[in-house]
Amino acid sequence: MSKSVNFLLVVFLLLSFNPLCGQDSDNPMGKTWVIFVENSNYESFASLEGPSYDVNLMRSALTNYKIDKIIHKKDLTKRKIEEFFSEELKSELEANKVNSLLLWYAGHGKSIHETSYWIPIDAKRDDEHTYFNTTNLKESLLSYTNTVNHVLVVTDACESGPTFYDAMRSINIDRNCSNVNDAGARSSQVYTSSGYELAVNNSQFTKAFATSLINNSSSCLPIENIVIKVNTELVNSNQKKPKFGKIEGLKDEDGTFFFVGK
Repeated sequence: MSKSVNFLLVVFLLLSFNPLCGQDSDNPMGKTWVIFVENSNYESFASLEGPSYDVNLMRSALTNYKIDKIIHKKDLTKRKIEEFFSEELKSELEANKVNSLLLWYAGHGKSIHETSYWIPIDAKRDDEHTYFNTTNLKESLLSYTNTVNHVLVVTDACESGPTFYDAMRSINIDRNCSNVNDAGARSSQVYTSSGYELAVNNSQFTKAFATSLINNSSSCLPIENIVIKVNTELVNSNQKKPKFGKIEGLKDEDGTFFFVGK
């Protein structure tokens, strides 16, 4: 085998094992999608105006960041939620080779016996079998891992129970886009508000999150920086501290989710 062929083979192998291979050189997060699930018009629970406002606020805050696609699902029944995550979204992520996924839920939520639920619009009061168990969401997220390298779930509904996430003892504030371990290593993270189970129409959690994005001057903002700012603001306002951790059962290699500026 000639020296030139040997050289090309070595280059190919190096590229194959590069964690950032295949990503946009200007975006260490690679192809990035944002999914908003907004439930506002309920049949048995109080309807809400807040989720619509919150989603619009977040969409506006993200305009200066590299997001390849935003999907906005509104007023989903339990069946529609299950079908979307287990079938529709899975096939779209695979077909489009999405590398990073932000999933944001705004609506009512419930926590029962340390298990968290999202409330579909057709849910019945005091009937948890009509709620969407986030354990099912976790199973869907697990099926995405052949394609998706970074997953960040943000829920502005209720605190996720221990069946969904592992709390972080400390937050790593020394994150850098140019660090191959931070941007290239797999991450599976969740950030949840810890207020009332049933949503209210004035979410300081979402407002603080969006403000962190809007006022950011860095070209590459890690989720940890947002968490610290949001937590500080809410605690200073005498509200419960939101929870940040890793999604239990999903592979996490201590990477993180970055919001990359345009």
